[in-house]
Amino acid sequence: MPGKTKKPLDLSSTLRQVRDPIIEVECRACGHSGSYVRAELVKKHRASVTFARLRRMSALGCDRLVAAEGDQCGTRFPCLQT
Repeated sequence: MPGKTKKPLDLSSTLRQVRDPIIEVECRACGHSGSYVRAELVKKHRASVTFARLRRMSALGCDRLVAAEGDQCGTRFPCLQT
């Protein structure tokens, strides 16, 4: 459909919806970054795993994720942005 813009995905999106072979992850708050091979994630967690779950796994041990004020962690997946 011409003129229709694609809406960015959110953390409820699954690996099934994102076909990038490499899934990048970064934290704006602390500067950590890394990447996952999508095929390995699918093999280990299945294509139905959400990015919210992957975010929690990626940020495991982050004090900002479980701060008293709530989630202050800046972990994000650039592939979910348009």
